[in-house]
Formats: sequence, structure tokens, C-alpha cells
Amino acid sequence: MVNDTHMSLSATDDEVFVFEDDEDNTSQKIQLTSLEFKGQIQETSEAWKLMIVDDDAEVHQATKLALRSFTYQGKPLTFISAFSGIEAKKLIAEHSDTAFILLDVVMETNDAGLRVIQYIREELKNQIVRVILRTGQPGDAPEESVILNYDINDYKLKVELTRQKLVTTAIAALRSYRDLMTIQEQTTQLTKALHDLQQTQYNLVQKEKMSALGNLVTGIAHEINNPINFIAGNLKPAENYIQDLLRLIKLYQQTFPHPGGEIEQVISEIDLDYLQEDLPKLISSLKEGSDRIRGISASLRIFSRGDGDRKVPFNVHEGLDSTLLILKHRLKGNEHHPLIEIVKDYGNLPPIKCFPGQLNQVFMNILANAIDALEETHQERTFRQIKDNPNRITIQTRLSPDQHHVLIRIQDNGLGMSENVKQKLFDYLFTTKPVGKGTGLGLAISRQIIEEKHNGKLTVTSELGKGTELTINIPVENGE
Repeated sequence: MVNDTHMSLSATDDEVFVFEDDEDNTSQKIQLTSLEFKGQIQETSEAWKLMIVDDDAEVHQATKLALRSFTYQGKPLTFISAFSGIEAKKLIAEHSDTAFILLDVVMETNDAGLRVIQYIREELKNQIVRVILRTGQPGDAPEESVILNYDINDYKLKVELTRQKLVTTAIAALRSYRDLMTIQEQTTQLTKALHDLQQTQYNLVQKEKMSALGNLVTGIAHEINNPINFIAGNLKPAENYIQDLLRLIKLYQQTFPHPGGEIEQVISEIDLDYLQEDLPKLISSLKEGSDRIRGISASLRIFSRGDGDRKVPFNVHEGLDSTLLILKHRLKGNEHHPLIEIVKDYGNLPPIKCFPGQLNQVFMNILANAIDALEETHQERTFRQIKDNPNRITIQTRLSPDQHHVLIRIQDNGLGMSENVKQKLFDYLFTTKPVGKGTGLGLAISRQIIEEKHNGKLTVTSELGKGTELTINIPVENGE
């Protein structure tokens, strides 16, 4: 602590100067070295932080003495002392919540204080702290020039500061700091409110879109089902009729090996032997086609199923397969690149309790992003290079060792991502895609669905040049 008894200042005498001219350094002043004050902080838990930056120990002593009983809005001052520009930079970086600074100009260099101002405003980007420049050598820092060229809030000569003027300066600085902090807090709250509103709006729009899409797809699937069921239902009898006819023709050929010239000409024209061989294959192809259409219809219904208020049992593999079916057109190859390989490594999973529609949306977002990542590699490799090292998406599902969680890993062998991109991947409105292609909302919504709606986790592992893996960890028995 500082020995205040060496100073003879009246706490009520407005005409007594707190500081004398810096040139009058007589031996009658307090003889305290900077080492006794270095980094000295007298902290109170609820207090305004005042930083005193001056290479003269007596300036620190006098300022503390003048403001020792000062309070503003019921809060006292905490004093932070720095005795050089270098020390001031270190301390202000550590105490970013400093309310105001009483800053000397001439210290270890003639412009040390001015360099501190630049550091605070330009490097630390701290526009809140109030800076009062006070100097005993105005010739080295002319007021008009400093006010114009440096972002300070007041300029004082040490010789003109009485205790009352110092108190007035402190009140003005704290009032300004308080108002700026209030504005900053309100801005933060408004920004968060806007963000939440945008998120809610997007969620509502997505919910309506998914609901409309679900109704549309369900309707289409229903309309497809009726005729395809009719076709599939009649294929079996048609196959039996055809087999009967072919057997009858064979019997005719055995019974009447020489049916006559006209019949033999028709047999030759229609290539009866080929027809007998190919017609069963044709029926088999029709059956396979109708089964595929019925599978597509079922997948559409699975993918677009609506969610109620309660979680229901769901087959994860059905959800993944239905999503892959929806995205199949993007997996196919063309003249520019071969197809994207899908490797399924499915484990033995029980049904999990979840919101199936929302989980399918997560699968869609992750798989679509993986395809986007692989399409980026097409621009940097030739068809032959891609074929030699095929684009691949691997989907692995497993039960956790404790059997209580399902792990779903979706990995691509694309370009991967930097640490900076990885840190922002789940942020709202963050995207690395061109304008019009990405919204920056898909993965943010996916994380919200997994973590907030299903008490799970969605994490990313990625390294530049080594692809990306997203892992969904979701409880098997999800609480309501």
C-alpha cells in the first residue's frame, strides 16, 4: 500500500492543484520508485476500474489520494498502475473491462502514450474504454493535433487539474463508459433476438416445406401404389398363362412336326424359338420393375413421414436407405465423372425412439453435403484420376459398447476442411458454398435436431486432404 501521509492535499480544497508542473521535480516530493508501484492493483469486487499510466510514482500517489473516497452509482474505484507504455499495453490486454485510463504521453519515449492509444483502439479493438490524455509537457503533444489524430475522449494538462476537476473528469468518463456498455449489452441482446427470430422463422418455413413435401410425396406414393399394385397383382397370373401357352405350343410341335408351309412361315417370321426363350425373361423384368417402383414408393413414404408430438420406434437403416434413394440421381456417373460409390457397413441395430421425419432430414443434410464435397474434387481431377481413386461415401452404424446409444458415421473421401472451417461448421448462416447453392443452415439445423430434440450429439472429424466424417450419437431409448 502507498503511504498517503507524505502528501498534504485537502480533500475539500478545489483550488489546490493535484499536480505541479513536471519540470518542478524537487526533493520535497515523495521518493517512491516505480518498482514499489509496478502493476499495483487495489481491487474491489464491485468497482470501476481506473488505470493510471504515468512514469512518475507521485502522479499515481496523488491520483489515488484525490479519488480514494470517490464513488459513482454506489461503486468505488479499483486502481491499476502502469509506469510505462509497454506495461500499460500488457495490463489493458489483461483488464479489458477497464472503465477509463488517465494516460501520460511522455514516458520511455516521447510518444509512448500515443502508441498505447493506437494499441488499444487498433489492435485490441477496444472502443469502449474511455481514454483521458493528461500531460505535463503539452509541447510534445499539442491538444488540437492529438484530438484530431488519436481516438481519445479528453485532453487535460496536469497543472490545471484540481481535485474537483479530477472528480468531474472521472464522473464524465464513467457516465460515458456506462452508457456505451448499456448500448453494447442492448446490441448483443438485439443481435441474439434477431438471430433467434431468424432461426425460428427458418424452422417454421422448413417445417411447413417438409410438411407440404410430405403431403405431396405421400399423395404421389399413394397414386403410384394403386396402378403398380394392379400391375404386380396381374403379373403372376400372366406368367402362368404364358407358361401354359408355351407348353401347349411345345405339345403341338411334338404332335404335329410338319404343320404345313403357312404355319412354318409364320413360325419363322416371329422367331418362335427366341420368343419362347425371351418371353419368360420379359415377364421377370416386369416383375423386377414393379418391385422397384413399389420400393421407391415405400421409401418416399418412409422419408416424408410426418412427426407427431411423441417419439416413435424407427428403423435407422430404412431412413438411411430411403434418403439414399432420394439422392440417387446425384450419385450416378456421367461423361465428366464416374458414379459416387456408397459403402454400407450396417450393424445390428434395434429400432430407436425418435422423430423419424426430423432424423431423415438430418441424413439428407449430411449426405447432400458429402456429395457436394465430392463434387468439388471433380473440378481438380480428370475422369481417369477419379476412376482410379473413386469418390466414396461410407455409412457405418453401430451400437455403443454400453448398448444404450446408436452411432451413425457418414464419411466422404473428399478434400476435407481446415480447422477454421471446422470450428464454424455448425454456425447459423455459415457456408463455404457459392451464393445461391448453400444457405448455411442445414448443418446448424441438423445439430439442433440431434442435440435438442433427441438428446444426442453431432460431431465432425476432418483434415485437409483426408475427407470428412460426421458422427451422430443418439440414445436408443429417447426420453419424451
